[in-house]
Amino acid sequence: MTLLLAVLALILLLDLVVVVVLLPSLLIRGLLAPLFPGVVFCGRGGQKRLALTIDDGPSGPGSQALLALLRELEVPATFFLIGSHLQRDHRFPRRALQQGHDLGNHLWCDERSASLPPSAFQQQLSDTERAIARAAAPAQLQWRWFRPGGGWFHRAMLGWLSDRSYRLVLGSIFPWDTLRPPLWFVRLFVRLNAHPGGILVLHDTPAFSGRTLESLRHIVPALRRRGYSFVPLQELLDPAP
Repeated sequence: MTLLLAVLALILLLDLVVVVVLLPSLLIRGLLAPLFPGVVFCGRGGQKRLALTIDDGPSGPGSQALLALLRELEVPATFFLIGSHLQRDHRFPRRALQQGHDLGNHLWCDERSASLPPSAFQQQLSDTERAIARAAAPAQLQWRWFRPGGGWFHRAMLGWLSDRSYRLVLGSIFPWDTLRPPLWFVRLFVRLNAHPGGILVLHDTPAFSGRTLESLRHIVPALRRRGYSFVPLQELLDPAP
C-alpha cells in the first residue's frame, strides 16, 4: 500500500510538472484570469486570433532585425519598452509606430516592478512614458499598455495604473524563453499552448533578440497553417462589433 501511494504521488507530481511547464496557458485561462479580472491575460476566444508582444527592447541591431522580419511576415506586435534601453536605439519607437506596431511601458529599469515603493514606481512609469513619447514624436501616443517587470503585480499597482489610464497586460503564452531552452522546446511550447485569443510573450535584448528571430521564423508560419492570424493587441482585446 505504501509503495502504491508513493507511485500515485509521483504520477500526480509528474502530471503537475507537465501542466506547469508545458501547458501553463490552461492554468492562466482557467485560474488566474478569473481571479484577477483587472489584468489582461488573453482576449476573448471566439476566433483563432493571437497578439504578439515583445518585452525589454530596444536592443539595438536586434530590434531592427525584428522589425524587418515582422514586416516580411506581416505580423503586428506590441513592444513593451524599457526606458533606459532607449539609449541603444532612440529611433526605434518612431520606426515601430511607422511600421504599424504599438508600444507599451515596461518601466525604466529591468527589475521586478512589484518590489518598487509607490514613489519609485510612479517615477519610473512617468520617466519611461516621457522618454518613449519624445522618441516617437511627432507621432502622438495613446497610452494603454503596461507590463510589470518579472510579471509580478499587486492590487495597489492596479490602482496606480488605472489612475493613469493604463491597462496591465501579462499574457497566456510564455514559452520560458528567458531561461534559454532549446528552440525546439519554444516551438513545441507555443504549439501546445496556442489558443484563440492568446497573447504570446517573447523578448528583445542583446542576448535574446536572435533567439526571438529564429523562433518567430518557425512559429508564425506553423500557427498560420493551423488557421491562426496575428492581430494588434487592441483589436484582440476590443474587437469591433
